[in-house]
Amino acid sequence: MTYSINNLLRGAQAMASSVFGRRNEYNLQFNHEDNGCWYVDFPGWPFDHANLRMVAGADQLCQFLSNDNKFAYIDVIPANKEEDHPGYAKLVQQEYSLTGGSTYLVTGLEGFERDIWLCPVTLFVLGRYPKYLYIRKSPVSTTAKQN
Repeated sequence: MTYSINNLLRGAQAMASSVFGRRNEYNLQFNHEDNGCWYVDFPGWPFDHANLRMVAGADQLCQFLSNDNKFAYIDVIPANKEEDHPGYAKLVQQEYSLTGGSTYLVTGLEGFERDIWLCPVTLFVLGRYPKYLYIRKSPVSTTAKQN
């Protein structure tokens, strides 16, 4: 894959925004596309769309949390220490590498307790690989929250 300087600059801006614009909670949307794969909705992503694909269990988690098999809306709280978040499932980091992604054990989500892998796009979305991720199916869609 060859990227232009413009692509790389937009990627760096997205990374800086995530790192310096960290939030306590993220409301993420995942789309189940016509090819049968799940992708994180990341407007303005300057690289190949394929990089946004959910694989290695993350796709199954999207499927599990989707109401309509088209979209999954998930609230995510990243944390570096264990916290109490009633109503949220807990993902505990098992291992990670900067360019190799991070593996998490999903617990507290009845019917879905297993490992998933999150690719390095996580660094663009969350700005880091947190030790813990707390997740829940969002009560409303991301679009509805923005309006």
